[in-house]
Amino acid sequence: MDFPFEDAPNTACIVCRHVMDKEKAITYISHDADDGMWQFLCDEEHAEEDARIISLYSAYMMDQSIGQVFDMPCGCYIQRKNGEDNWK
Repeated sequence: MDFPFEDAPNTACIVCRHVMDKEKAITYISHDADDGMWQFLCDEEHAEEDARIISLYSAYMMDQSIGQVFDMPCGCYIQRKNGEDNWK
Protein backbone atom coordinates (compact mmCIF):
# COMPACT_ATOMS: atom_id res chain seq x y z
CA MET A 1 0.00 0.00 0.00
CA ASP A 2 1.39 3.39 -1.01
CA PHE A 3 1.12 6.31 1.38
CA PRO A 4 -0.20 9.17 -0.79
CA PHE A 5 0.64 12.21 1.35
CA GLU A 6 3.78 14.30 0.83
CA ASP A 7 3.95 14.80 4.60
CA ALA A 8 5.86 12.14 6.51
CA PRO A 9 3.75 9.26 7.85
CA ASN A 10 4.64 10.25 11.43
CA THR A 11 3.36 13.82 10.94
CA ALA A 12 1.09 14.76 13.86
CA CYS A 13 -2.54 15.43 12.97
CA ILE A 14 -5.77 15.96 14.86
CA VAL A 15 -8.73 13.61 14.94
CA CYS A 16 -11.77 13.97 17.14
CA ARG A 17 -12.52 11.39 19.80
CA HIS A 18 -15.62 10.29 17.86
CA VAL A 19 -13.46 9.27 14.91
CA MET A 20 -10.73 7.83 17.13
CA ASP A 21 -13.24 5.67 19.00
CA LYS A 22 -14.84 4.60 15.67
CA GLU A 23 -18.19 6.07 16.72
CA LYS A 24 -18.37 8.38 13.67
CA ALA A 25 -16.86 8.62 10.19
CA ILE A 26 -14.54 11.37 9.03
CA THR A 27 -16.76 13.93 7.29
CA TYR A 28 -14.57 17.05 7.52
CA ILE A 29 -10.91 17.50 6.64
CA SER A 30 -8.93 20.70 6.98
CA HIS A 31 -5.32 21.45 6.10
CA ASP A 32 -4.59 24.43 8.30
CA ALA A 33 -3.03 27.54 6.79
CA ASP A 34 -1.11 28.65 9.86
CA ASP A 35 0.80 25.44 10.66
CA GLY A 36 -0.05 22.96 7.87
CA MET A 37 -1.65 20.56 10.33
CA TRP A 38 -4.26 18.13 9.07
CA GLN A 39 -7.54 17.74 10.98
CA PHE A 40 -9.91 14.81 10.46
CA LEU A 41 -13.25 15.35 12.17
CA CYS A 42 -16.80 14.05 12.19
CA ASP A 43 -20.03 16.03 11.91
CA GLU A 44 -20.42 16.56 15.67
CA GLU A 45 -19.72 19.79 17.53
CA HIS A 46 -16.28 19.61 19.15
CA ALA A 47 -14.66 21.03 22.23
CA GLU A 48 -10.91 21.19 22.78
CA GLU A 49 -11.03 18.09 24.98
CA ASP A 50 -12.42 16.08 22.02
CA ALA A 51 -9.12 16.45 20.11
CA ARG A 52 -6.68 13.57 19.82
CA ILE A 53 -3.20 13.72 18.28
CA ILE A 54 -2.23 10.77 16.09
CA SER A 55 0.11 10.23 13.15
CA LEU A 56 -1.04 10.98 9.64
CA TYR A 57 -0.36 7.33 8.80
CA SER A 58 -2.69 6.20 11.62
CA ALA A 59 -5.43 8.50 10.31
CA TYR A 60 -4.91 7.09 6.82
CA MET A 61 -5.15 3.53 8.13
CA MET A 62 -8.43 4.42 9.88
CA ASP A 63 -9.96 5.70 6.62
CA GLN A 64 -7.99 5.38 3.41
CA SER A 65 -10.47 7.62 1.56
CA ILE A 66 -8.64 10.60 3.10
CA GLY A 67 -5.84 9.78 0.67
CA GLN A 68 -8.04 11.17 -2.11
CA VAL A 69 -7.30 14.68 -0.85
CA PHE A 70 -3.55 14.18 -0.30
CA ASP A 71 -2.75 17.26 -2.38
CA MET A 72 -5.23 19.65 -0.74
CA PRO A 73 -3.40 22.95 -0.19
CA CYS A 74 -2.96 24.53 3.22
CA GLY A 75 -5.84 26.83 4.11
CA CYS A 76 -8.48 24.57 2.56
CA TYR A 77 -11.11 22.20 3.86
CA ILE A 78 -13.41 19.60 2.37
CA GLN A 79 -16.60 17.91 3.57
CA ARG A 80 -18.90 15.00 2.85
CA LYS A 81 -22.28 13.98 4.21
CA ASN A 82 -21.25 10.57 5.54
CA GLY A 83 -18.46 8.02 5.43
CA GLU A 84 -19.59 6.55 2.11
CA ASP A 85 -20.12 9.85 0.28
CA ASN A 86 -17.55 11.44 -2.04
CA TRP A 87 -15.40 14.35 -0.86
CA LYS A 88 -16.65 17.74 -2.12
